[in-house]
Amino acid sequence: MLVYLQDLCKSRNDIHCAAAIFRVVALALPNLQLQGTISTSLANLSFLSVLNLQNNSFHGGIPYGIGHMPRLRVIDVKNNQLNGSIPTSLFQNRRVQVISLAFNELSGEMWRGPWYVPELRVLNLRNNSLTGIIPPSVGNATKMMNFSLSGNRVSGNIPKEVGNLSQLAFFILFNNQLTGSIPATLFNISSLLAVSLSLNSLSGPLLLDEGNIVSNLYFLSIYQNQISGCIPSNICQLTELQVLFLSFNNITGDLPRNIGCLSNLQEFYIRHNLIKGTIPTSLGNISTLQYLYCQNNRIVGQIPPELGKLSNLRELSFANNSNLIGQIPEAIFNISSLEFLDFSNNNLSGRIPTTAGLHLPNLKVLHLAVNQLEGEIPLFITNASKLELLSLIDNFLTGTIPTNLGNLRELRYLILNDNQLTNEPGEYELRFFNSLVDCRMLKYLQVGSNPFYGILPNSIGNLSSTIQKFHIAGAHISGLIPIGIGNMSGLLMLSFEANELRGSIPSDVGKLKQLQGLYLHNNKLQGHIPEANA
Repeated sequence: MLVYLQDLCKSRNDIHCAAAIFRVVALALPNLQLQGTISTSLANLSFLSVLNLQNNSFHGGIPYGIGHMPRLRVIDVKNNQLNGSIPTSLFQNRRVQVISLAFNELSGEMWRGPWYVPELRVLNLRNNSLTGIIPPSVGNATKMMNFSLSGNRVSGNIPKEVGNLSQLAFFILFNNQLTGSIPATLFNISSLLAVSLSLNSLSGPLLLDEGNIVSNLYFLSIYQNQISGCIPSNICQLTELQVLFLSFNNITGDLPRNIGCLSNLQEFYIRHNLIKGTIPTSLGNISTLQYLYCQNNRIVGQIPPELGKLSNLRELSFANNSNLIGQIPEAIFNISSLEFLDFSNNNLSGRIPTTAGLHLPNLKVLHLAVNQLEGEIPLFITNASKLELLSLIDNFLTGTIPTNLGNLRELRYLILNDNQLTNEPGEYELRFFNSLVDCRMLKYLQVGSNPFYGILPNSIGNLSSTIQKFHIAGAHISGLIPIGIGNMSGLLMLSFEANELRGSIPSDVGKLKQLQGLYLHNNKLQGHIPEANA
């Protein structure tokens, strides 16, 4: 055995031996597609300091004796197929600094009995099937820097003793079954950089300790829990915060008026809560903000024009608050970085700014449905050349549909139904369809429930075969159904009901093999629906 190890030490870079005595001190065999079980005889390598077998296909259990190796500093066996429980000996090793067992199939309680690993810096157990609780004795690992248990079935409370981990940088426990409150002591750890507690059943308010907090925390995520109470007014002490996820909880109260003091914030998600009050004007002071999601709350009042100062904003949503009123500030339509804008399902009124699209070269989604908007669809909207979704359904818009929508070559969803849109004066054909022929990626075309009083042009047959839903019901359409309708081979739903169409149903409709819904009733059509779609 000694001769064999001597040869290995001389010929392999991944097996390191101590000089002269030829003792194996490091065994590094990552990314080699190795299979089989981890041999119990490894525990006989009494000088072994590093064991790295990550990214292989080992199965079976972790040998109990590994935890008793007196010089072991690092055990990294992540991304294998190991199963069974974690040997309790691992959590009684006084010298171990790194325990990385992530992405395996380990089960059972994480640890039983005393927990004493005073030198432990990294504990990575994520993505296993571990159960049990986090013991209060975790507070003894005062040198811990990275603590990750995400993607397991860990239950119980987060012990307040985590506040003793004075060197902790990453605390990652998302996607478990944790209950109870978030210890306020956690936020007193000045070295802390990232906290992720999402997808648990944590409750109670989010509290920060009173007094001055020296914080380097840049990432805080507690979405999809049962957190209640208000956003703490002293949250501004987290001055380095860049990402704040609070969505899908039971948070109440107003958004703090001084929220703008989070001057480094880039992402702010607080959707699906019970937030009330108005939108703080101080949000406009966060020049770094890129993502602001505040939909499905109870926010009222007007949209402050100060939001137009967010020159780096990419996505903005205050949808489904129901009680936002007044006009959409024109300044918002001057944010050239904006990609996603959603104010749907509110009580906004007035006109869409006539410059809409002029300064929005990156806009992909404009969703203003279910409001009380009036006036015309701005012609400049066709300058937003990256637009994929335009939804203005259920407003009081008047005038015509722009005849140059074909400029929107990326358009996938055009949803304009339930307005007061009309045909062009002096025209009988609905000319906007001619331009839509150039929208070759269009999937949903919904323009029904508008008083068009016109006929469908033959260019209908040239619309993209990618269209899946074509809705123009209740739009005072007369004349014939164009024969070319059968060219729209991707149609799943065709809704022409409640119009004044006449003549025969074209036999081409029978070519629509994927059609699942055909609605032609309440017209003056003759003949039968073709057999394939009867």
